[in-house]
Amino acid sequence: MKIIVKCAAIIIAQRSLLLTRKRGTGTFISPGGKPMAGEDHLACLTRELQEELGVQVKSYRPFGLFHGQAEFEPVAIENHVYHVEIIGQPRAGAEIEEIAWVNYRKPPCEIPVGSIFRDNVLPLLYQQELIN
Repeated sequence: MKIIVKCAAIIIAQRSLLLTRKRGTGTFISPGGKPMAGEDHLACLTRELQEELGVQVKSYRPFGLFHGQAEFEPVAIENHVYHVEIIGQPRAGAEIEEIAWVNYRKPPCEIPVGSIFRDNVLPLLYQQELIN
């Protein structure tokens, strides 16, 4: 069975979480992506966040490993999620059409959010009082 490995970034500002929407899709997902051959997770996050948002990684720490279904193809996903501090102001770049800051007062039900973040990451961030 094919499994997609993805490195995802939790980027928080004003107690809201940054999510991205790729061009041609309707679902918001975490910034990040698939590591290239020989690339470790930090290198992957550094490259993806630069491409997608035009920001640099200041620091990062593991948040958790989540398993689920990929949002845009019928395969399993292994999502390595990191809490990332960034340098710079995020803006949509590369294949990203839109960015959104979400929390529980602006509930994920208002915009479609990928299942791993909707069902696992957002509730944990809320429980840990990192987002409102």
